[in-house]
Parts: sequence; C-alpha cells; structure tokens
Amino acid sequence: MHRAWTWKRTMHGGNRTVVAARSMALPSPGRLEAVLFDVDGTLTDSDPLHLKTFQCMLMELGYNQGKEIDEEFFQTWIAGRHNVDIAMDLFPEWDPERQRLVFEEKEARFRTLAAKGLQPIPGLVEFMQWIDARGLKKAAVTNAPRANAEVMLQGLGLEHSFHHLIIGAECERAKPHPDPYLLAMERCGVKPDAVIVIEDSPAGMAASIAAGIATVGIQTGQPRARLEQAGASLVIQDYHELMEHLRIAIPSATGA
Repeated sequence: MHRAWTWKRTMHGGNRTVVAARSMALPSPGRLEAVLFDVDGTLTDSDPLHLKTFQCMLMELGYNQGKEIDEEFFQTWIAGRHNVDIAMDLFPEWDPERQRLVFEEKEARFRTLAAKGLQPIPGLVEFMQWIDARGLKKAAVTNAPRANAEVMLQGLGLEHSFHHLIIGAECERAKPHPDPYLLAMERCGVKPDAVIVIEDSPAGMAASIAAGIATVGIQTGQPRARLEQAGASLVIQDYHELMEHLRIAIPSATGA
C-alpha cells in the first residue's frame, strides 16, 4: 500500500496497526438536538453493491494479479473511505487524472446497480419518525459523490428527509477528517454534546469522533470489535436496537 489512514491506522512493514479510540457517552434522548447519518452502510446496506463493483473493476485492471479482492480487503481498505485516498493506496503510480477517470467509472457502475432498488436498514423509518416527532435536525454526511448520495436517497424515498446533505469531497477535507461533521453541526446550529452520529466504518467514525461527537456504530459490514476499537459509544445491528437502547418507541404507537 502507498499510504495509510492518518487518523486511526498506520502501515508498518505491510502490517496494519490500529490504535483504539476513546468512546464518548451518548447524550440522553431529552438532550438531543440533531442526528447525523452516514449514507452507505448506514441508511442502507449498500456495501455488497460497492464490493461487487470494485471486484469487477479491479479484476479488469489487473489489480492483485487479476484475482478478485475479498470482503476483508474491501472492509479494511475501501469501505467508508474517500475515493482519492483509495486511489492513492491502490494505484500510487497513476497520475491523478487517470485515478479520477477510473473511479468516476466505478461510481457510474455503482449507480446503475443502486438504481435497481435499495432497502432501508431495519428500524430506520421508525427512528426517523421519532426524530421528526421531536423536531430534531437531521443531516446526511457522506464521502460518496453527490450523484451517488442522491441516487441512494431517492431509491430509499428519503430525498426530502434531511435538512442538509454534506458531501466529503465538497469540504476542505473529507472523512476521516472531521470537516464534514463540523460543517453539518454548523449548518444544523448544534453543538457536539447535543448530537449523535450513526456510522458503519472506522474512517467515518474517525471523522465524527474527531469532531467531538458520540458515535453509534452500525454493524452492517464491520465486525463489532473493529467498531468498538474505532471508538463507538454503542454498536447496534439495526435501528430497532438503537431505539430499544434509548428507550424510545415508535411515535404512532405511543402518541408521542
């Protein structure tokens, strides 16, 4: 690999060294003013589509001697990361323009697959109902290109559900830097102690934790231990589990 993550992992002689992050306590539901969501793997389990797209593209390019990358490689080096950083790791000898063109093609292939149908993570709709019933702010904060994010939100029927859509590439620095989450808080008019973030990758969690926000790790692709090591305040399988932990109920069922 050419370059390692600068926030939570470094490369030494080809071996990944991970430094555990300190988790923060989640604010109580009564103190919440905003919930910030990653998109890929957090609103919908899109990682299988990204994996399939990367597998095909990298085999065509002869990466890894033309052998298909596995899910472990994908989750470790690709999931949740900014395309610029992925390209620098996978193809350090390429010039930036070649990197850009190849990854634009990858994203176009992904959008074709995503447009065929996506399903929300179980409990997401009910959790967002609860957020809306409380008048909390919502933002989607993603390293995905804007075109990808818009396709996914439309496919989920959530294109009008967020107060703000923050794109990493449109910030000064993308995740794993805190800039996208700092901008989301600024636009929502909230402070870190009144916010929670939902993330599914160590790169995303590095960004939110660096922004000072308690973060829930959702286990769509990464193992629990890796999310905990990345600093998750809570690890969940889906939003039903999050609602149970926060002791909140579906608004329509409680009249809340």
